[in-house]
Amino acid sequence: MEETIVAPATPAGRGGVSIVRLSGKSAARVGGRLCGELPEAWSFKPCSVCDRTGSFIDSGLVVFFAAPRSYTGEDVVEIHCHGNPLIVDSVISAAISLGARVAEPGEFTKRAFLNEKIDIAQAESVADLIAAQTSSAVVAASASLSGEFSGVINETIDRLIEIRVLVEACLDFSDEDSVAVFDEESGTVKFALKKEIEDLEKILKGSLLGSKMRDGVRVVILGPPNCGKSTLLNYLAKEDVAIVSDDPGTTRDLLRVTMDLGGLPVEFVDTAGLHEDTSVGVELEGMRRALASLDTADVVVLMSCVGEKFDVPLPASCNSIRVFNKVDILSKEGGDESSLFISALTGEGVDVFIKSVFSSLGVGVGVEVPLLARRRHLDFLEKSLGFLWSSLEALESGSDLVIVAEELREAQKSLGSITRPVSSDELLGSIFSRFCIGK
Repeated sequence: MEETIVAPATPAGRGGVSIVRLSGKSAARVGGRLCGELPEAWSFKPCSVCDRTGSFIDSGLVVFFAAPRSYTGEDVVEIHCHGNPLIVDSVISAAISLGARVAEPGEFTKRAFLNEKIDIAQAESVADLIAAQTSSAVVAASASLSGEFSGVINETIDRLIEIRVLVEACLDFSDEDSVAVFDEESGTVKFALKKEIEDLEKILKGSLLGSKMRDGVRVVILGPPNCGKSTLLNYLAKEDVAIVSDDPGTTRDLLRVTMDLGGLPVEFVDTAGLHEDTSVGVELEGMRRALASLDTADVVVLMSCVGEKFDVPLPASCNSIRVFNKVDILSKEGGDESSLFISALTGEGVDVFIKSVFSSLGVGVGVEVPLLARRRHLDFLEKSLGFLWSSLEALESGSDLVIVAEELREAQKSLGSITRPVSSDELLGSIFSRFCIGK
C-alpha cells in the first residue's frame, strides 16, 4: 500500500458540497500542494484549491487526519469543494498529476481492514449501511459496523478455544492416560459443546433474518384475470402503481413495488392473469413471465375471487399462501383452514394477509432488529454448526479424541472466516469490488 489513492467520497452529480478523499503515505504532501499548508489533525481550514501549476480550481475547506487515527489507518486528507462534477474532476486530475492514483471500488475500506482498523464483517457492513433499504436495516448495519456482530462471533470463538485447549491437553498424554484423563473432563466438554451448539443455532436464526433484512424478500402474486391482484398491490403501496380495469389482460408484464413492511424490504410482484382462452402473443408472453417469476420468489400468493377455482403447480420448496378476494361483495366459500379471505378494495383481511407473509418467512411483524448478515456469513455459520455437531457425535460415540479435536478446529476456523479470513486476494477482491468508488 505504498501508493496514495484519490476518489470522490460523495455521490456523482451536482450539489452544495462534494468531498474528494486522499489516503496514503503521500496524502499530506499531495494535499498540501493542492490546498497550501494543512491544518492540525482533525481540524478544518479554509483553502484555495490549485493545480500543480498554481492555477486556481475552487475555494473550499480541507481537513487532515493523521495516521493511525483515520478511517484507513493512513494519512487521509479530505477536500471539501463545491458540488460541480467539473470541479471534482479537476481536483482529482490535479491530485493524479501530483502522484496519486484513482482508488478502486472499496479500496479505502479495504485499507482500513488491512491496517486492522476494522475486521472483514465490519467492512462489509459499510456497504450494507450505504445500501440499506429500510430504517431497520440502517440500524442493523450500524450495529454491525460498530462491531456487535463481530463481537458475538469472536466471543463464540474464544469459548471454542477453551474447549479445544481441554481436548488438546488430554491428547498430550499417552493413549492410556488420555482416556483416563478425558473421562474426568468429558462431561464438562459435552455440556460446553451442547451450549455452544444451542447458542450458534440462535445466532444462525438471527442471521437468517438479518440476511432477509439486507437482501429483501420477493412476494409474487399469481391469479386469473380480474381477481384483484393489481388492486391488492395498490392497497399495499398506498398509491395507484398498477392500472386497474375490468378488461382482462390489463397487466401484461411484471410490475414490481418494494415497500417497508415491519422493517423488511418486501418486493411485491404483480403478474399477468393466468388463463387458457387466449392466443394473443403479448398475453402469452406475460403469462410465461409470470410463471418464470416463481424461480426467484420467496413467497407465492395464489389469488382468486371467492368461490373461484385456481391452482398452479409450485416447486416443493416454495412457500405459498392461498388468498380469496372480494369478500366485500361475495360470501365466503371454498378453500381450507389455511386459506385467507380479503377485500383488496376495502382492506378487509389484508392485515392478516401481511402477518401470513411474515409467518411463511419464519418471522413476525415488527421483528426485533437483528444483526445484518450476508450469505457468506450464513455459509460459515452453517459449516461451523455442522462441525460442532460432528464433534459432539464423536464424543458420544467414543471416537478417537483426535477426531474431536479436528472437528473443533474446523468449527473455529469457519467462524474465524467471518471476521478475519485467512488472507485471500480473490476473496477480498470479491468483497470490496461491490463497494462504491470512494468508500
